[in-house]
Amino acid sequence: MTSAPLLAWRLASQYLDGRQAADPARAVRHFGAVQAQEYGQSLWAVGLRTRAATAAAIEAAIESGSILRTWPMRGTIHFVPAEDARWMLDLLAGRRIRAMATIYRRLALTEEVLGRAAEITAGALRGGRRMRRPDLLALLASRGIDCSASPHGGRGSHILGYLSMTGLVCIGPMDGAQQSLVLLDEWAPHPRSPEDPAAELAARYFTSHGPATVRDFGWWSGLPLSQVRAAIERAGPALATTELGGEEYWHGSGLAGAAPGDGRAGTGGPAAGGALLLPAFDEYTVAYKDRALLLARGRQLPAGDLLNPLMVLDGHAVGLWKRVITGRGAQLTLAPFGRLARGDRDRFAVAAERYAAFLGLPAEIGTATPAQVRRQRRP
Repeated sequence: MTSAPLLAWRLASQYLDGRQAADPARAVRHFGAVQAQEYGQSLWAVGLRTRAATAAAIEAAIESGSILRTWPMRGTIHFVPAEDARWMLDLLAGRRIRAMATIYRRLALTEEVLGRAAEITAGALRGGRRMRRPDLLALLASRGIDCSASPHGGRGSHILGYLSMTGLVCIGPMDGAQQSLVLLDEWAPHPRSPEDPAAELAARYFTSHGPATVRDFGWWSGLPLSQVRAAIERAGPALATTELGGEEYWHGSGLAGAAPGDGRAGTGGPAAGGALLLPAFDEYTVAYKDRALLLARGRQLPAGDLLNPLMVLDGHAVGLWKRVITGRGAQLTLAPFGRLARGDRDRFAVAAERYAAFLGLPAEIGTATPAQVRRQRRP
C-alpha cells in the first residue's frame, strides 16, 4: 500500500469521503472525541461530517446536551458524547492532572484551595444554572480564591481546568462570545460505564481515524504505549491491521474499516480526488503523531501549518485558508501552496460555497499567498 490509498482510507474512516453521520451526536460518537478548543472551527469539524449540517444545527446539539465540550485528554478541549464524558475523564484526565502537579505547586493551588473552589462552583451552578466563565472567576475571587495571572499562567484558568478534568464542570452552550460553565452531572445525567473503557476508546479511535499506528493512538489519547497496546489487544475483533512500508497500521474491521476500492467503504467524493476546507486542529491533521503523509513528496512547511485551517486535495495538504465574517457575509480567502489546475480551483470554490452555506451566509471568495494568511492568522 502507498500513501495515496492510505490517505483515501483515512478520509473514509473520518467521514470525509462522501459518507456522513445522520446528526451531530452520531458524528461525535463515531470519533469518541473531536478536538474543539476553537469554538467556531470545531463547529465546522463536526459539520463537515454531518449530513445537511448547519452551524445552527451543531449548536442546537450542544444546547440539547447531546454533545458537550470538556478536557478529556492532553489538557485540550474536545467535543464528546454527553453519555461518554464521565468515563473518558476517568480514563484519561488523571495523567494530565498529575503532569500539572509542579505548576499547581508553583501557583499555590493546594488541595485545600482547589477543594474550596469546587465547593463554591458547585453551589453556584447547582440546579441547572449556567455561569459565564468571567462571572464564575469573579465569584471565586469575591470568595477569597485568587484567580489572577502569574508568571506560570492564570490561576483562574488552571482552577477551571482542574474542575473540568476532575469532572465537576463542563462547558455548556455559548453565552454570546463567552463560554458558560455547567455541572457535568446535571448536564450529562445518564453516563455510560463501558466494561473496558480503554478497549472501547481504542476501537473508536482506529475505526474513525485508521489506518493509524500504535504511536498515533498514544499521542491522541495521552495513554502510555504499554496501556495502548494492551487496549488494542483487548479490543479484539473490532480491529484489524495492514502494513505500509514495514509499519503496522491498525483500523476498524468490517464495513466501517473497509479500505477504499474493496467495494464496501465510502460513496466517492473527496476520497476519489475531492477538495476539502478543513478547520484548524481538525481530527484529520491533529490526531496523528506522524503527519508527514499529509505532505506532497518533497514539500516542506513551517511548523504549525498543518494545524491551521487547511486546503486538502486527494488527502494531501495543498494550501491554507481563512475566513472573515463581514456585514455582507463570509469572506473566504484561499491560499494554495502552489499553482492549482483550473478544475481543482473550481472544486475548492464549491467547497467554499459549502462552508458558507453551513454558516448560512453568502460567500465572497478571494485568494492570497500562504505568507499573507499566516501573518493574518490570529494567535
